[in-house]
Amino acid sequence: MRLTVLMSTYNGEKFLREQLDSILAQKLPTDTELKIKVRDDGSKDSTLAILDEYATKYDNVVTYYTGENLKPAKSFWHLLKNCEASDYYAFCDQDDVWYQDKLERALTTLQSRSNQDVPLLYTSNVMVTDAELNQIGVMNTEKMYTDLAHILVYNVSNGCTQVFNDIARNEFIKYDMDSNLVIMHDRIADLLTAMFGELIYDENPTMFYRQHQNNVVGEQSIGKVKSFIKRVKRFLGSSDSIRSERCRMLLNVYGDRLDEEQKRLLYAVGYYKTDKKARKILMRDKAFSKGKSADYLFRWVIRLKKL
Repeated sequence: MRLTVLMSTYNGEKFLREQLDSILAQKLPTDTELKIKVRDDGSKDSTLAILDEYATKYDNVVTYYTGENLKPAKSFWHLLKNCEASDYYAFCDQDDVWYQDKLERALTTLQSRSNQDVPLLYTSNVMVTDAELNQIGVMNTEKMYTDLAHILVYNVSNGCTQVFNDIARNEFIKYDMDSNLVIMHDRIADLLTAMFGELIYDENPTMFYRQHQNNVVGEQSIGKVKSFIKRVKRFLGSSDSIRSERCRMLLNVYGDRLDEEQKRLLYAVGYYKTDKKARKILMRDKAFSKGKSADYLFRWVIRLKKL
């Protein structure tokens, strides 16, 4: 069995060695062949020298290539489309540290599923730390839901925790970020898995999720109150309307492959600002009410038409 870890790097010299070492130290199921495939996204620091060092030392495990600066979403998608075929794949950030059993836990979970002929994606909780790996706390303290309605509204996965099968990979790479909406790699993986397969969430942390000033995407605060405030700011800021735009795009691209219930959910999020029926679904349908405290934010944001 082959497992390929996919990492996109960009000016990652400060923490890269520690992350690579944590991957190379992973406990793995018997007869698992580990590969680490890295795409550098135009680094200007010593990242390439570090990658060259590891590729030389672990010449049968670590490989890398370079390219123009595409930003994280497209860089990871380039990796996914250009890596060698494997049984399983894992996305990986350059600045975290993985628990030694992270991949073993993910693979055991994925292999235990009975529906092996559909896209399967494993994701987990994380232990948030500061730059020096001092623990702040687990990221998610509430129950996480993995149904499509939930995935359309909330961010469930962190890409750095995602491990998925080859069927999922083949489904993902059909999505063209050059001709369609650019979506972060972990979000499109969540969405496509929720539509066509099964997303499995592990409430146990499997890695140290390092927060520092150079993070591209991060979670600086832990706790319900701080998390709520941060989500409000996010909804009212740069991510205003992105969820609706995403759903309209998914309907356009995948509409002929979706069942009526999936179309209904996508339509509700995509068109609630202009369609009273869609807005009613969001406000009242049980599919969008899972008992999370975040549901209060969800309904408030709908009233403001800021989803």
